[in-house]
Amino acid sequence: MSSIDLIRMGLKNLWRRKLRTFLTVLGVIIGTSSIVVMLSLGYGMQEAFQNQISSMGSLTTINVRKSYGDFDRGSPGGNRKKVNLDDKAIMDFKHIPHVVAVTPIVESYGTVVNGRYISDIPIKGVDPASMEAFEYKLKEGRLLQAGDDLAIVFGGRAEQSFYDPKASRGRWVEPKIDLLKDRMTFTFDMSRSSRGMPDMDSMGEGNKKSKYKEYKIKSVGILEEGNWDTDWAIFAPLDVVQNMIKEKEKVEKSRSEQGKSKEKGYDLVMVKAEDIDYVQDIQQKIKDMGLEADSLNDWLEETKKTSGILQAILGGIGAVSLLVAAIGITNTMVMSIYERTKEIGIMKVIGASLKDIRKLFLFESAMIGLLGGVIGVAFSEVLSVVINKFGANFGNYIGSGEETKISIIPIWLIFAAMGFSALIGILSGYYPAKRAMNLSALEAIRTE
Repeated sequence: MSSIDLIRMGLKNLWRRKLRTFLTVLGVIIGTSSIVVMLSLGYGMQEAFQNQISSMGSLTTINVRKSYGDFDRGSPGGNRKKVNLDDKAIMDFKHIPHVVAVTPIVESYGTVVNGRYISDIPIKGVDPASMEAFEYKLKEGRLLQAGDDLAIVFGGRAEQSFYDPKASRGRWVEPKIDLLKDRMTFTFDMSRSSRGMPDMDSMGEGNKKSKYKEYKIKSVGILEEGNWDTDWAIFAPLDVVQNMIKEKEKVEKSRSEQGKSKEKGYDLVMVKAEDIDYVQDIQQKIKDMGLEADSLNDWLEETKKTSGILQAILGGIGAVSLLVAAIGITNTMVMSIYERTKEIGIMKVIGASLKDIRKLFLFESAMIGLLGGVIGVAFSEVLSVVINKFGANFGNYIGSGEETKISIIPIWLIFAAMGFSALIGILSGYYPAKRAMNLSALEAIRTE
């Protein structure tokens, strides 16, 4: 028999028993859609967690700090091994494969004065040449550039931190300011924001108040909102902030104490990986140098493990439905053999090979599986749209944004589901096909 004849005969047999075929296909539809929807919920949860973590910073940024807990195991008594986080370490980081940018971070806390409004805000010193590589996204203006002096970039929500210290307590007045045009000063003197609290500096020796320098700063840019690490800070060139901190320490005389150790290096260095796939490897190499390294990718890996377990559980629940559908396909094909005993006998008598009979039954069962898979996937897409429409509050609940989808169906899952349902159909039809092959032609005709 030709392949065309087999296909025509198989479709005719399925159509002849429309109700039974429909009910069997319906079982496959339910099973396929159950697996797809269950897995899509797992992917949606994983995507939501990733968006939430991404809002806290870049997933390809590694934070490096000095290690205070590493010991040199090779030395007697386990002496502490000190590794400085200095310029030499930064050069070593730059030579690690797949590292695209490195910048030290120096940070202090001060006050920005804009007319009658002030903001108590951290100031961070960064390498201007690395800002673009670290994905500082602009809302207005420009990023820092080499040669900038007392130029700053405001975080996305820094404007919301301004307030009028002279306003009556409990009354908030929306500040009328323009961060890019207004004249502003920065100082480490926090007494302006005390609101009547005693100035701690005036309580020292001789009640002499420390006189902090005021810096006339110029805002050159405002970052986009949505990053917890940058929203509530201002950024200035690294060397400028270092000099400002040195002047602050001179005023406070924090370095003048006898016997006080002077540690060299930085407290924090940020390392940018080329891709998220390289983060763990780079992070491990930095740890091998004797330094502490962490990234948001650590949290992401943990959430992936959690969502993977949930996907396995949800997929297992959906697989039960598909297993029931597979039993239904087997039952349908076995019943078809009993009803078509004479037909099978005649096919053998007129010269149909056992291979042709096997192909015929496997084709019919595969068609049931494939048809159920295609309709099941289409039904899953509809369910996914409904879930995302009426479950939008889930994204807000976990803090990942309004556009977060609860159900996400990857393109590969669509084809995998259709292929898997067709495979289930073939496997379910294998026993009935083998039974039809072993059926004696004479016995079949005699029975009829």
